[in-house]
Amino acid sequence: MEFGGLRFLICFAGCAAATYYDLFNRRNVPTWLSYSLVGIGVVFTVATLNVSTILYNLSVAAAVFLIGYLLYITGQIGGADVLLFVSIALLLPEAPSPLFGETLTGFPFVLSVFILSGILGVFGVFLKYIPPTLYSFIRGEKLNLNRTTAVLSFITLLLYVMLLYSLTSIVELTQLQLGVFTAVIICATCIFALKEHITERYMIRMVGVDEIEEEDILAVEKMNPEFVRKHKLQKLLTPAEIEKLRKLGRRKFPVYKEMPVFMPYVLLALLFSILFGDPLGYLFPILFQ
Repeated sequence: MEFGGLRFLICFAGCAAATYYDLFNRRNVPTWLSYSLVGIGVVFTVATLNVSTILYNLSVAAAVFLIGYLLYITGQIGGADVLLFVSIALLLPEAPSPLFGETLTGFPFVLSVFILSGILGVFGVFLKYIPPTLYSFIRGEKLNLNRTTAVLSFITLLLYVMLLYSLTSIVELTQLQLGVFTAVIICATCIFALKEHITERYMIRMVGVDEIEEEDILAVEKMNPEFVRKHKLQKLLTPAEIEKLRKLGRRKFPVYKEMPVFMPYVLLALLFSILFGDPLGYLFPILFQ
């Protein structure tokens, strides 16, 4: 990968800036920053003057954009998150050379960043919401539980135990793999089981239209289904959707105003990669043998 060091520095600096805005600017990452990173990534890609490399990198970036856009319109991640992953796909098509560890190739590096940042995100959400939820429960607060999600969480744990038992008889898993996979499953199922309580208690706020910002997420599941269908309300609040809410005449709407941040986990994933190498090499070493 040509100009690998410069590519990583630009990507890391851009991600650090996005993390700052995510943490201290109410999750509002400037569009100029996101588009600048994508633009620089395109320049580096075209500068290779290798048609096959250009087509491959652009194809990966396009796939990342399409998948990210689907997550974006369903309110799972923000638009800035999507563009950041597109820029990573363009700036770092391969894993950078780590300070401590070996360079592994074979998969688009953006996949490694996405997986590791997702794992870190699960741990972060767990630590942020589960301890205070349990503390409230101990103090006598009633938990808002959905029986279906609770049952599905329990079934997921059982299936994981069965899968783990089957895998250990086929392949040898390292302690790191067992520890990470088990921790992710436990944390994720706890979050899923308590999702109803966590979102209602910590994320959703009743706000007026003037307090709603572009790319906020409308909690349509907390509204009358007939009202939502009648007015064709969407979860992702674009300027047109905000104007639609304004015309409805309601004083307040349930909106996800306290969504957890994601950029810091992407930054940590990049930092891990430059220090210790591609995280996929630790989690799935069989892929690189």
